[in-house]
Amino acid sequence: MSSNFLVNFKKATGSVEISEPLGSLTLGDRRLWNHLLAHAYPRLTKDEVFSIQLSDIRAFAANDRGGVEEVGNRRLKESIERLQKTVVKFNFLSKSGADIWESTQLLGSCRMDGRTGELQYRYPAGLPEKLIEPALYSYLSLRVIYQFESKYALILYETLKRFADRDAAKPYWAVRTSQLRGLLGCTGKLPNWQDFKKRALDPAIAEISELSGFSVELMEIRQGGGRGGGKVVSAVFHIRRKSPEEAQAAVCELEKPKVQRRGERQVKRSDDIAQRAIHWLEMGDIALRRKWQKRAEELGVQVSEAATARENLHKWVPAIAALLIQEEGLR
Repeated sequence: MSSNFLVNFKKATGSVEISEPLGSLTLGDRRLWNHLLAHAYPRLTKDEVFSIQLSDIRAFAANDRGGVEEVGNRRLKESIERLQKTVVKFNFLSKSGADIWESTQLLGSCRMDGRTGELQYRYPAGLPEKLIEPALYSYLSLRVIYQFESKYALILYETLKRFADRDAAKPYWAVRTSQLRGLLGCTGKLPNWQDFKKRALDPAIAEISELSGFSVELMEIRQGGGRGGGKVVSAVFHIRRKSPEEAQAAVCELEKPKVQRRGERQVKRSDDIAQRAIHWLEMGDIALRRKWQKRAEELGVQVSEAATARENLHKWVPAIAALLIQEEGLR
């Protein structure tokens, strides 16, 4: 198999819409499943057994994660066992357009040969035909997949990529929150919408927008009254395809080591928090600014003369920005 095929491969819409509500699969498990599918894809409906060198999987993962290749196959074995044990709800469209629901395992029997370092694997009966459905597929990039640090980002990317590939001027994906939770494996996790959005959706959207060929904006659909405008019942993900210049910037991000990207994200988050704190004090009265100037001085922060002047806030507020945001309830 050529390395180019491993970078870009077709993946059926049905496989993109796998729902695993309990969320037992890890990010590594999902990466492995995509890798095995990419390797088997050219002969997916022709062969029953597929073979791949375990060293190739480890090397590909290490290269695209910017890390050191693992020694041994313990983690791969654990991932394979979880894939074999995971029973998922599988939604897809038949050729007639009818909605079909099935339940199956993600991976069939597997065999590792310690002498040759080869993994032989199978798919459950009937699954390959749905995975290779020619009319319903997405182009996915294993390189992007291996860069995600959140399994929520990987799952959401797989889904949104299908809509981004469509011939539509303004592609979007609308989904009920219950279905979205099931897709991300959060049916029993993060029950509060704001926690779900903050810990699962927002970081995933940020990663996708940074690393892929499109950016994403989330719109909440609320119903009823009460604080915040009612309960969030649906989410709409608006997709914007990047310009050639923006796409090239995404490629540059992929070239960076993960450690570097993490550091840059941390700096950006710190800058964002500082700007929010400064803006909040700018909008407040002089008494509020004096209150936080005094608090900063009590904490050992050196402030200049006329520290409460709006043009001087940037000199000392960043040092206490996180504390201010937390205590003033500005999250």
